Amino acid sequence: MGSSTKDQRELNSGSGRDVPALALRVITFLGGIYFFLYFIIPESVIESTGIKSANEAISNGFIAVGSMAIGLGIINIFAAHGAKVAFLKRGWQYSAALLLGLVVMVGSTIAQWLATNDSARHIREVQIIGDFATRIVEDSKLAPDKQLSYSPNGELPLLATRVAALESYTKRVIDKINKEGAALTRRGDTDAATLQLVAESEQEVVSLNEALVAIGTTNWEQLDASTEAVLGQIAQKAAKVASSYAILKRKEGQRLFSSRLYDFLYDGLFNHLGASMFALLGVYIAAAAYRAFRIQTFESALMMLAALVVMLGQISFGKMIYEDMPSIRQWLLEVPNSAAFRAIRLGAGVAGLMLAIRMWLSIESAKNGGEKE
Repeated sequence: MGSSTKDQRELNSGSGRDVPALALRVITFLGGIYFFLYFIIPESVIESTGIKSANEAISNGFIAVGSMAIGLGIINIFAAHGAKVAFLKRGWQYSAALLLGLVVMVGSTIAQWLATNDSARHIREVQIIGDFATRIVEDSKLAPDKQLSYSPNGELPLLATRVAALESYTKRVIDKINKEGAALTRRGDTDAATLQLVAESEQEVVSLNEALVAIGTTNWEQLDASTEAVLGQIAQKAAKVASSYAILKRKEGQRLFSSRLYDFLYDGLFNHLGASMFALLGVYIAAAAYRAFRIQTFESALMMLAALVVMLGQISFGKMIYEDMPSIRQWLLEVPNSAAFRAIRLGAGVAGLMLAIRMWLSIESAKNGGEKE
């Protein structure tokens, strides 16, 4: 009695463990069959069934699920290397360097991203002036019964009201730019290039202010040729101010500590470490080529001869030996070499297809993730 109860309990617990695995296999199969059928079914059938309209949302869902792998990878890195550092296992110093580099690099990237977004927000405030002036002209040409989605009651406000709002907003932005330029000019560590950008930005602001003065001398009861010309001039001047202001903000952003730290980590360390790694790989490849090109069989001799012809055809010395050496090199690369690579790509494609089918049917996960008896 006790033995049968124990067996039943083990059977129930085993079934409970198999339910999530079975659900994952079903989800994997359904996801694979969906994209497979979407690829082979005619587009007319997809449109008639309404699947095409929902495909973008489904694809975005798969992208969102796939992006979670980044978070899982970071968690796995901290779990594996953090345990090494915590328990001072062998090679914990390298794990500590990896975690420190990961935290500092991610932190500096986020800080620079926030600074870039802040600069973009300030630049957008200037660009809105030109967009606002252009929108006033476009909306004033609409039909009187046209409903506007961005208006509270759907009706177009009076032209004078919108122009007054444009004038007030433009003055606030101009005052803000002038204050920033004055603050940069007073700074003792500002270089000559930044001061030149400040002067150019101030000149554009003065030009915009002159165009803004024309608003007060214009009749804004209706949109005619003169009022449209004033708004067009304001839009053009605002675009120039936004351009010079964007250059100034980018120059100012380069002086931030977060930007300097990111440039030091990425351009100063990461790129050079990558170059060092590829240099070491070059030495390793040269050593492997030396071992592979030792003439021991007919095949190795043929490969050595082909490599020698290709290298001689690449340099001027080979042409001195034989005039048609570059042509022979080109023929070797385009005909025999291309044929070999096509065969390799075909084999890799078949292997990838078989691996995808095994993963689609959850055969691969069952082989690798199954519990040992």
